[in-house]
Amino acid sequence: MTLKIVTKIILAAIVVYAAIYPMLNLPTSSITTTEKNNHQANIVKISPLPDFSTYVDVKEKKIAFFSYLMPYVEQINREISLQRDFISRLDKFPQFTKDAEKLVKIAKKFKVDMEQDFPELKRQLLLRVDTLPIELVLMQAANESAWGTSRFALTANNLFGQWCFRKGCGVVPSGRPEGKTYEVRKFKHPIDSVRGYYHNLNTGHAYDLLRDLRANLRKENKQLDPNVIADGLLSYSTRREAYIAELKQMIRINRKYIKGN
Repeated sequence: MTLKIVTKIILAAIVVYAAIYPMLNLPTSSITTTEKNNHQANIVKISPLPDFSTYVDVKEKKIAFFSYLMPYVEQINREISLQRDFISRLDKFPQFTKDAEKLVKIAKKFKVDMEQDFPELKRQLLLRVDTLPIELVLMQAANESAWGTSRFALTANNLFGQWCFRKGCGVVPSGRPEGKTYEVRKFKHPIDSVRGYYHNLNTGHAYDLLRDLRANLRKENKQLDPNVIADGLLSYSTRREAYIAELKQMIRINRKYIKGN
């Protein structure tokens, strides 16, 4: 067989394969290319924590703090919304390999046991895989980090006072009682602190009430009211009710400084 004939056979095979490939290439995922592209396009630019202590005008400082942090909060809400939409569309365990893998990954991240009937699995996932009101997130960050100027904000990128319990995992607080081993967790970047905060509220047993309050708002087709969901933060501070009252007051006074409000 001559080289010319072999070349023709190869070219013919390529043409035939190209024609039937769409039929052979069965989908491995129900997630559309548009959804993937939209998710990638929404990734925000990461920048270091600014020096908010340089602001003399209090209003300007508040606006700057909210403007810096808000894109990160919106980014995480978008990510969670995509995961929630994915779960909401399912009516049984997915048949597509990639979708099944994605569901398992989400369940693991949000600490939901896969070994249960699908309706209960979906219910528990939707209880945890959900967003938080921007106002609540921003006010807690402002409260816990002294508007981005606290020692832990500056040295550990920790805006929410999260603890860790492995030696060397963070910064040792100066007022830590003798015998205690916790540290204030250190993050690579402030957005990681925001992610840690979301993970804490969405998975921690101490915030079961918060998730129930949020689920009730969803059930009633109401917006996620920061003042309602704040009532689920009793365990966030030893000040309990006084802490929640302070957050609500901060929301009332400072929401006007949040861009878009």
